Amino acid sequence: MLHRLLLVVGITFSIGLSAYGQTPARGQLTGRIIDAVTQQPMPFATVAVWKKTGTDSTLAGGAQTDDQGRFSVPNLPFERLWAVASFVGYVANGQAVALTTGQPTSDLGTLSLRSDSRLLNEVKVTGEKAAISLSTEKQVFNVAKNITTVGGTAEALLRNVPSIIVDESGNATLRNLATTIYINGKPTQLTLAQIPANQIESVEVITNPSARYDASTSGGIVNLVLKKNRQPGYNGLISLGIGNNHRYDATANVDWRQGRWNVTGLYSLNATQNPLTGYTNRVNRNAATGQSTGFFDQNTAIQLNNTFQNGRIAADYTASPRDVLTVAGTVAAGAFNNASDQQYTYRDAAGNRTGYGGRTVDPHNNFTNVGAEFDWKHSYARKGQELSLTTSINRNQVSNAAEWYTTSFNSDGTSQPNFPERDRINGRTAGTQYLAQLDYVRPLGDSARWEFGARSFTFSRDLQYFFNQQLEVTQAYQLVIPFSQNAAITETVNAVYGMYTKQLRNGIGIQAGLRLEQSSLTGQNRFDNSSFGYNYPSKTGQNWFQAFFPTFSATKKLSELSELGLSLSRKVGRPGFRQVSASIQASDRQNITIGNPALRPEFVNTAELIYNRTIGSAQWLATAYYIYEDHTIKPFVQPSLTDSSLLVTTFVNVKADIQYGLDQTLKMDLGRHLSLLGSLNVRHFAIQSATTQNQLWVYNAKINLTYRFPANITAQLTGTRDSRSVQLQGYRLPVNAADFALRKGIWQNRGSLVFTVNDIFNSRRFLTTYEQPTVFQQSMNRREVRFYKVTVQIPLGGADASKRKERNDRPDVDFSN
Repeated sequence: MLHRLLLVVGITFSIGLSAYGQTPARGQLTGRIIDAVTQQPMPFATVAVWKKTGTDSTLAGGAQTDDQGRFSVPNLPFERLWAVASFVGYVANGQAVALTTGQPTSDLGTLSLRSDSRLLNEVKVTGEKAAISLSTEKQVFNVAKNITTVGGTAEALLRNVPSIIVDESGNATLRNLATTIYINGKPTQLTLAQIPANQIESVEVITNPSARYDASTSGGIVNLVLKKNRQPGYNGLISLGIGNNHRYDATANVDWRQGRWNVTGLYSLNATQNPLTGYTNRVNRNAATGQSTGFFDQNTAIQLNNTFQNGRIAADYTASPRDVLTVAGTVAAGAFNNASDQQYTYRDAAGNRTGYGGRTVDPHNNFTNVGAEFDWKHSYARKGQELSLTTSINRNQVSNAAEWYTTSFNSDGTSQPNFPERDRINGRTAGTQYLAQLDYVRPLGDSARWEFGARSFTFSRDLQYFFNQQLEVTQAYQLVIPFSQNAAITETVNAVYGMYTKQLRNGIGIQAGLRLEQSSLTGQNRFDNSSFGYNYPSKTGQNWFQAFFPTFSATKKLSELSELGLSLSRKVGRPGFRQVSASIQASDRQNITIGNPALRPEFVNTAELIYNRTIGSAQWLATAYYIYEDHTIKPFVQPSLTDSSLLVTTFVNVKADIQYGLDQTLKMDLGRHLSLLGSLNVRHFAIQSATTQNQLWVYNAKINLTYRFPANITAQLTGTRDSRSVQLQGYRLPVNAADFALRKGIWQNRGSLVFTVNDIFNSRRFLTTYEQPTVFQQSMNRREVRFYKVTVQIPLGGADASKRKERNDRPDVDFSN
């Protein structure tokens, strides 16, 4: 092993000398190093180039391979040379080459290294992947370390990711902004509840994306990286879980890696029957006196019946040493039905009942999602230079089917006119996403590079939601157009970008980028042939400045253990199709939602100052940020002009949202067996409209404690608290919750038996208030209730599947020829 250490020191010394301006660049060797068995690239392998000096040999240069196994050795003399590729635990491989003035460069092609069984028998390396990786660019959350969400969904998983909040609708937010969800760097039509956590390897959180990413990522990016085979041969994992409330799940991950091929297959089944509750309590008031004029109370019992299946197969093929092709197919399907029973009561100012009734909703909904992907990555002989193509097509169809039965009685129990009312919902929503993206990276020496790219994204939807009401006389159903939707909607975003990255002296690095996006939303209402949507920049040539999105970042290496970063960006938040569609959306007797066709995009300016420091086993990431949202999109609630007891929610562009705060994440070991991962985000949030202003200091905190007992037993406790938060016309009250899990490692710790308790205190409830001079309303809803679950994970493949050992003699290095 000593000779290899001296070899690395010698290479490092020779590279250092070349940096001080000795012999200018002459000859150059390039190539790629792969594992002879797996045919996979070998990063950090060493290439040493020797030249003959009399009867001895001298090191002429050297390099290490990058993450794709490529190397480039510059500044070589024009003579006969010997290149030796080596890596710890592998047999070295040597190759002769001659450089001349007529042929100053030479590509050695692909060099294969075989494992040295003698060294493998002597050395055993063990390690453990960290729960989270923190940097000024992004945070990477290791899913395998979060045992409280084993067998769950991505929605449950993100509740434990630092800085991320999952709201009452099951959507992920970051600093009060909706995050963009990607799967393997690509958009998805699946909800977080439809993505199984067992298929996810890691979660990447990018709080302030560069110009390389979509300009619509104003709330940051959450990229769900699916599991992918890393070992040679055949291996995998089967997971089976069962819990109360008819909760069960099953997952199979099967991997095969051999030669040029790397294949991964994933399948998941997740089902539950979740009993939920909710309520709405409203007080109607006299605007002049503030006295109560009446009350409305509604209690809702919900039976959440979900069954999801998700399958994926992906294959990587190394077509050549510089070309990797990836194809993947995904199929997801299932049913999601929230059967509900709403019971409501009207009372006068004195509290006397004036009316009552109920509504039962019996849905029959299902969905299918089919996706296909094709990616290509080409690496050039020059280190760091590459061209990549990313494409995908995704087709989603969701049915809209339900039966409604509504009753309404007077105080004496007599039925009101036109009741009971029977309604039938039918139709479906079909959507297709198309994505094509081309990226090119061009190094400029060892310290600078250019990046360029183009992207085209199209999302076409066919929305059919037909509200039919039964006629009292004929008992036939008649379409009610004001409560129905029938529209064709297409969203398109075309973009180009350029970025320049430069490493300066004294540990300073800068990156500047500019993105140009053309975006549009076109909708056609088939009922009245009306159209809605937007187009930026417009055909008249206006709003061109709104189509440019610059980004800038700078980093300063303070020491080997600390770093300071600054990032600036301008982003856009585009309205969704439901926000601009003028059709009425109603499932609650006293609350309806209607879109606003005049809605326009919001623009977000973000500044972040990031400090990253490692102290022993602890790492601390602190981010001070300032966010200004111009013409931000917000829901706006007001009583109906025709019925003051009915609240109508629409969407408006308000003046601005302004927030600033400090977001901190800390991971550390509190002894040999106890580790902590915590985050705290404290911010001041202010929202302004033409007539309303609301502001508040808010915070959200998370803590994850993991204790490792002997005998491969691990206990984990997670806790979250989201403080009271401000809205345009009210507040959301605090949300508190805690989860617990206990894991026992089996089958040499490759498998496990896990017991989990979700929401220990049954406290994860979302309460919101709405307050105006004439109305005060408080509503509560839930996404989950406390449940208990047992999961067993069974490994596939042998424990030594990745330890294929082959005996090979070291090749002779001969300079005599």
